Amino acid sequence: MRALSAGRNATRPLLTFVAIALTATGAARANGAFPDDFSIHFPPDAPHRILLGANFGLLVSEDDGATWRYSCEPWVVAGSNAALASANVGFYQVTAAGPILANSVNLTRSSDVACTWPISTGSVSGQVVSDFFPDPTDATFVLAVVIASNGASYIVASHDGGTTFDDPHLYDTSDLLTGVEIARSKRGVVYATSVSTSGASFLASTNFGASGSWTSTVITRQGGTQPRILAIDPVDEKTVYLRLLTGPSDSIAMTTNGGQSFQTILTISGQLSSFLRAGDGSIYAGTRDGQLYVQPAGTTGFTTRNGPHFRCLGQRPGTTRIYACADMIVDGYSLGTSVDGGLSFHPLMSFTQLLGPLMCEPVQTNCQAHWERIQGVLGIGATADAGQTNPGGGSGASGGSHCASAGADWCALLGTVAFLLRRGGRSNATNVR
Repeated sequence: MRALSAGRNATRPLLTFVAIALTATGAARANGAFPDDFSIHFPPDAPHRILLGANFGLLVSEDDGATWRYSCEPWVVAGSNAALASANVGFYQVTAAGPILANSVNLTRSSDVACTWPISTGSVSGQVVSDFFPDPTDATFVLAVVIASNGASYIVASHDGGTTFDDPHLYDTSDLLTGVEIARSKRGVVYATSVSTSGASFLASTNFGASGSWTSTVITRQGGTQPRILAIDPVDEKTVYLRLLTGPSDSIAMTTNGGQSFQTILTISGQLSSFLRAGDGSIYAGTRDGQLYVQPAGTTGFTTRNGPHFRCLGQRPGTTRIYACADMIVDGYSLGTSVDGGLSFHPLMSFTQLLGPLMCEPVQTNCQAHWERIQGVLGIGATADAGQTNPGGGSGASGGSHCASAGADWCALLGTVAFLLRRGGRSNATNVR
């Protein structure tokens, strides 16, 4: 691998290319892998808490999914009670100590379980943050990718858990940085991906991303390929899974030597929407049309199973249960679980079961108007047939709702929800972390 120049002007500006890429990938928000989808998180300091990032806010359960409340999206991302249909949707990550980071217009941080969301300061202030990632083992260290107004992009670090971000930049390039991630099994190992008009690259640092420590490997020179980091293997820092989205096809590539070489392990027509490297080493990848691709631990090749219309996949560390974000309209539920390795999924929660805003005063005050609107949008308190579910836990073959029996008002409501659930074009956090 060649050493990568850290100079901002090392390559020519790619303003037109960046504009196209940002439009195609959901602009100023991503977790690197699936922009604009849902994500599920399991805070390490709370064994019964589940956090579910949705396109209307952050849902919180303190009892393993039995009951749910939420912090509304406008309060999370901007500290305001702006309209439900705001243009930007929050993306979430959880630090090793439990605080939550969210990104949309601003990068915000909550250290009180989604009650308050002060804006991060420093080098990210007023900037477009396209990705960020907290160190899985060090709650103070967070990296963020910033897209500058001139089309350049750079990586900056926080050493206080995301409260403030430092200057100078750790890495600068006029290519488009598409993601960054930090290894769990070995301290200091950081990976990033970038794309330019000449191809896609994989970037590696073994020194916490420090300036001058980066090396680069060309992933592919195929025009239009968008690379995203899906996950770093939790027990082997040199094994990394990438998503390579190219036109009508989507692939998962894998390196076992820290980026020196790659092999493609799955290619599909269409797009993946979720990914999980499970605790036993099995790999799961889902699509929005209900296909689940599974590679059991110790094997090669994927088998295909039916399931819900996947919006995310996740697993609490140290357990075997798999969680899947579903499409409430066509699957009949919003979050499901599998205890048999993805052979079947069963409903755990529907958005219609939300109890309201979190009970802390700031959320109660700032999300009350949002809650009044969203009850009508989601049909909370209404009785409806929101789709068919197969006995095995997957979606019915036809999907969709039963408008003929539900009535025109409910059909209009379903259309509104479908629009809200699909806006943004994003396929997290696992979210696929």
